[in-house]
Amino acid sequence: MKLNKDKTRLIMDERGVTQSDLLDFLRLKGQAVSIDTIKGWFRKTAPKNPSDEKIHLIADFLCVDLTKIIEKQKELEPFTSPQIPLLEMRAGFGTEGTLDPEFKVERCIKLPQEFLGKVNAKYAKIIQCYGDSMMPEFNDGDYILVEMLGGRDYIKRPSIYLVCLGDVVYIKRIEFLPNNDINLISINPAYPAFTASSKGYGWEILGAVYGKISVKLGSGFQFSEQGIKGK
Repeated sequence: MKLNKDKTRLIMDERGVTQSDLLDFLRLKGQAVSIDTIKGWFRKTAPKNPSDEKIHLIADFLCVDLTKIIEKQKELEPFTSPQIPLLEMRAGFGTEGTLDPEFKVERCIKLPQEFLGKVNAKYAKIIQCYGDSMMPEFNDGDYILVEMLGGRDYIKRPSIYLVCLGDVVYIKRIEFLPNNDINLISINPAYPAFTASSKGYGWEILGAVYGKISVKLGSGFQFSEQGIKGK
């Protein structure tokens, strides 16, 4: 707990007692304190805080309820699960998804805060994906948590991204190459990697993948962090 120095000083003034009187009382109660220690509790800037035991004794000294001389604790804000938009647009692991430039929202899904992690909820979106080219990490029909870039700068490091080639959208592992080219890599070895160039495909990174949401019959949503470590 924390001593409210201003309220305590006011009550002391009302009672007509001094810091020296408080010192004598505390010493009688077996407390090893000095007048400098007590002055430190009432400093205007960076005051020191007495121990809980001493605060209880100060309340006894002033004959007041403990709540009269301590700081009120701020009430914790109730935990809220972020509401993350599920896009109407679908992306492909191996099959082709079609870009919706308006990114229309189908509905919102509550995500546990611990799953959202460091993802900025302002830019977070969920998109459902189809195909088997990213198995076994991602399965057909998985919902993917994406932090959309929205024109923001980002570090071009190998990771899993939502990428647009023309009007087709994929979830792929991306390697950035010279001359503004990218290598699109599937996790499933049955699908060979291929290179896209802005001169040919007009590629754009729409967002970074930070996790997946699988829906299992009888279990509801299942969360995991595929993508978050740049797999």
